[in-house]
Amino acid sequence: MNYELNSAIIVDNSENIKQGKWYAMKEEFYLKQIPKEVEERYKEGVDKLDTGKFQEAEKIFMEVLETAGDFVPVYNKIGIKYIYENDLEKAGEWLNRALDRDPKFAPAITNLGSIEKKRRDLEKAKKYYKQAIEIDEEYGPAYNNLGVIYREEGDYGQSVKYLKKARKHGGYSFIPIGGRAFYREPGCIIPLLILIGGIILFYLWLH
Repeated sequence: MNYELNSAIIVDNSENIKQGKWYAMKEEFYLKQIPKEVEERYKEGVDKLDTGKFQEAEKIFMEVLETAGDFVPVYNKIGIKYIYENDLEKAGEWLNRALDRDPKFAPAITNLGSIEKKRRDLEKAKKYYKQAIEIDEEYGPAYNNLGVIYREEGDYGQSVKYLKKARKHGGYSFIPIGGRAFYREPGCIIPLLILIGGIILFYLWLH
């Protein structure tokens, strides 16, 4: 059976869109629109993706698309899978498919920024990250990724600013660190605090 997402809330946004406004739809919204069994299957795919089982993850995501073709987050996850595999063209295609269905889906916009970061176009990457933040001021990963770029550029003041916001909003980077992803689990907050503390000390030492 093919399930269609309840579009009532999005349709109610039409007047806001005409006025240049848009209420960002978070993943939690989309999860509420699909049957529980499809949600559980999707989360199983996310677990596979997070542990590096990319082919298994993609197979599950494709199954989800067969039953919930308008489920925006799954397009984003497939895009992430291709970023992991360094197939940036395909990654961009899947992320843009997500944005075709929801032009203001902050995770997909952020991941377009991550593609540009891998291409070393840091200015374009920052533009995407800032766009994601304008849409969803609570989307932590965009702050995190901006903080990383500013750190690489040597702008430690800006780096601290954005990393603090990433911590506040539970940000994480999906890019592997030491062979595995750096997530927003409680145990990963400590390394982030240490990193921020070190940057603050270095910034103060420069001044």
